[in-house]
Amino acid sequence: MTMNSTVTQFLSGMSAEKDRNAVFQVASPLADRYNSVATSSAGLVITATAGTKVPKIGSVAFQGIAAGVPVAIAAGTDMPALAGSITAASFNIFCFFIDSASVVTSAMGTEGTTLAKVKFPQFPTGKALVGYITVTHSSTFVGDTTSLGTATTVFISPLGAFDPSVLI
Repeated sequence: MTMNSTVTQFLSGMSAEKDRNAVFQVASPLADRYNSVATSSAGLVITATAGTKVPKIGSVAFQGIAAGVPVAIAAGTDMPALAGSITAASFNIFCFFIDSASVVTSAMGTEGTTLAKVKFPQFPTGKALVGYITVTHSSTFVGDTTSLGTATTVFISPLGAFDPSVLI
């Protein structure tokens, strides 16, 4: 088999179907994270426009791989609108993903009263994480309404395989 072989092809050598299925359940999500990754930083930043409600790609284009397909987002491109709200004085995460057709989407996590209690959203299969922001606000934060400039927002652009749901 070559480096371009699939997990299914590697598992076809296992004679017991029950064993193949058990290993596939573990290997498939890991393989997805390795073929859907950021290969350069998104450099997420706040848009300079007053009252901005979304972050944007920084001064250098984002590069990545989504479901094995090279993808890119031009420098300065706004991320999708944030949907959902965060209770006053609580924390949450908004993630941005790109698929193999270069469609960018956002997903909100589950809020927590501290950053450590926040839960990431489920990462979609076949999409690469572009980056994420953590948000907290002294009053209720409403996505696509509250300015990121009035909230405490941290911009994160991880590289490589990253999935916080893969725990030991």
